[in-house]
Amino acid sequence: MKYNNYRNALSSLTAQKTDSTLPVVALLAGLAIGAVIGVLFAPEKGVNTRTKISDKAKDLSDTAKDKLHQVKSKVLSEADQLADLKDEALDKAKTKSKEVLNAAGDIVDQLKSKAKDLESDAKVTVEKVLNS
Repeated sequence: MKYNNYRNALSSLTAQKTDSTLPVVALLAGLAIGAVIGVLFAPEKGVNTRTKISDKAKDLSDTAKDKLHQVKSKVLSEADQLADLKDEALDKAKTKSKEVLNAAGDIVDQLKSKAKDLESDAKVTVEKVLNS
């Protein structure tokens, strides 16, 4: 049934581990510390060392921003997919409920028609009995 497909899709989206901030922060911190230590122990002038440190810090900042944008895009994409699934499921539920209501209305109409037929038959039978 289609409902199970939606449920499975929702389960798979929510079951994925999306909290990867700790490993990313640890990676970036390790890179930053390694870059600073490497530059500090390099045999260059202080001005050059400070420039290299600021360049590395800028590179790390840019990398972190890129990663943040990737994660944000992925989250927004998955949210859009969930919204589409919800809308599709809601539309199908509305359609099915309308079909059920229409079918119930048809059955009620048929029962009314049969009841009128039975009423007519009963009147005819009563008149025959009374006339005989």
